[in-house]
Amino acid sequence: MHDTSASMDSRLVTAQEAAAGFARRLRPQDLGQLIDFDREVKVASGFTSDRDALEQAIRRTTAGGSTSLYNAIYVSLKELKKVRATSEQDLRRQAVVVLSDGEDTSSLVSYEQVLEEAKRSETAIYSIGLRSKDELLSRGFKEADFVLRQLAQHTGGRVFFSTRIEELAGVYSQIADELASQYSLGYVSKNTKRDGAWRRVIVRVDREGTTARSKQGYYGPK
Repeated sequence: MHDTSASMDSRLVTAQEAAAGFARRLRPQDLGQLIDFDREVKVASGFTSDRDALEQAIRRTTAGGSTSLYNAIYVSLKELKKVRATSEQDLRRQAVVVLSDGEDTSSLVSYEQVLEEAKRSETAIYSIGLRSKDELLSRGFKEADFVLRQLAQHTGGRVFFSTRIEELAGVYSQIADELASQYSLGYVSKNTKRDGAWRRVIVRVDREGTTARSKQGYYGPK
């Protein structure tokens, strides 16, 4: 006899431990927020540099029966817009790390709305898709994986797919390492039009064996 509830509890604890490990990697000057999503989207912990508070919030998360993936990403991007820098020291790189083991089944926000909001943000989206081997062939999961790939690609983030929950700690560690070792590049556009149009940006590096990962563009001023 297979105890499904025990299996779910074990997976949740492993996922929580991996996410808690990521929270512990935050530096004193970093701010983190936790958003829990299933049928509803809940801000489980507001922006804080208190790693213990974040870890406690992570361990209070529960597994739900549906997934509001698009809603959660949309709310995350909106929440990050509220964080305004008041000085040069307050300038921070913004990133969303999404862990999802399901396809979107209950969002009111569409993929197009989420992508548009992501393109207008200054936020890199890192996505972790946790899938069973059977789910990899599901049409719904293929669509969800396409969405995660597109969001990462458009924002200069990265996407990870795993069939083993034990791999989550390593994935979170890779994301933490990457966020702690990135460069910010800026330039002044020669385009003087104020039409609010989408402007594509391509970043290339000439070092062999390396690839630049950056936003694909931005909207010009109006």
